[in-house]
Amino acid sequence: MASSLVIQTSFLGDTVLTTPLLAQLARRGDVDVVTTAASAALLANNPAVRSVIVYDKRGVDRGLPGFVALAKRLRKTPYDVAFLAQGSFRSAALALAAGVPSRVGFDTSSGRWLYSRRVTFRDDLHHAARLLRLARPNGRPAMADELRPLLYPGDAERHAVDALFARHGVTAGERLVALAPGSVWATKRWPGFAELAALLQLDVRIVIVGGSDDAALAHAIVSAAPSAIDATGQLSLLASAELIGRAGVLVTNDSAPLHL
Repeated sequence: MASSLVIQTSFLGDTVLTTPLLAQLARRGDVDVVTTAASAALLANNPAVRSVIVYDKRGVDRGLPGFVALAKRLRKTPYDVAFLAQGSFRSAALALAAGVPSRVGFDTSSGRWLYSRRVTFRDDLHHAARLLRLARPNGRPAMADELRPLLYPGDAERHAVDALFARHGVTAGERLVALAPGSVWATKRWPGFAELAALLQLDVRIVIVGGSDDAALAHAIVSAAPSAIDATGQLSLLASAELIGRAGVLVTNDSAPLHL
């Protein structure tokens, strides 16, 4: 049984799209994941993951001291192979410094010179399919069900959504539309959410999801559609995934909720 280390320290959506790769690798043996503090929450309860190792590369682990400390920690586990799902030079150097003998990543990555095996980056594939190819570069094409994001909300997340719905009088069977107006990039924020909510509010129940940074965007939507529920900043990432799973429709920008 092979022991795998997956390094994915990019954005939240990238971590979600890495979960099919984790499921594939778990069939071969133990899988540990190096990721950011924010993304670590998305991997809670995931049966494919033995251990989540937080790398706060812009916080307490920033700079060379944090890099060296993490490399020393990783060296304590004899990994057979590292999969560089996030292709930076730093990620590749971390796998090398951790003493992982086999390092796999894409041939377009900035860290490719430190890889022991390079996989062709396919522009014609969805990113989840590309990531899955790291584990089987010459295998059969991925089936659609193999590419579905795999998140595992637990009882705490289900109870949080139940409580939110109870506070706002959402009843079983009520048609629900989730809106996710936020994005890290202002250029990715569609300006039509408030207008859409105003059109929908008479026919469906609207719930706005996102982080606390999205409060101003949510306020504009509620101003246009007073019956909309503002859940921004009230739910964890996994609880947001639970809520989105209960909605009939999600309208979102190109950001994390798209992948949840």
